[in-house]
Amino acid sequence: MKIRDILVLPSAKILLVLLDGPKNDKEIVSTLKMSSTTYNENITWLLAHGFIQKIDSKYSLTDKAKQQLVNVFLPLVPYIERLKELAITTTT
Repeated sequence: MKIRDILVLPSAKILLVLLDGPKNDKEIVSTLKMSSTTYNENITWLLAHGFIQKIDSKYSLTDKAKQQLVNVFLPLVPYIERLKELAITTTT
């Protein structure tokens, strides 16, 4: 699976939204604008596999999810910085 495929998965999008902190169902769905079916399937999968936890009707990332996100995104930081540089030079 390629990284772009991982980044477009609904479950990955949910994890990225939760980087900003705990959110309830409505907040996640409205941010991602995904169908309730897609949302329910993915939130259930993330809970079952220990990537998120639900406390007081809000979901948050587990340490397992945080570590996975670090493993996936940390190697990309130099490329993201380069993309920022390219964006600045093309807009000026």
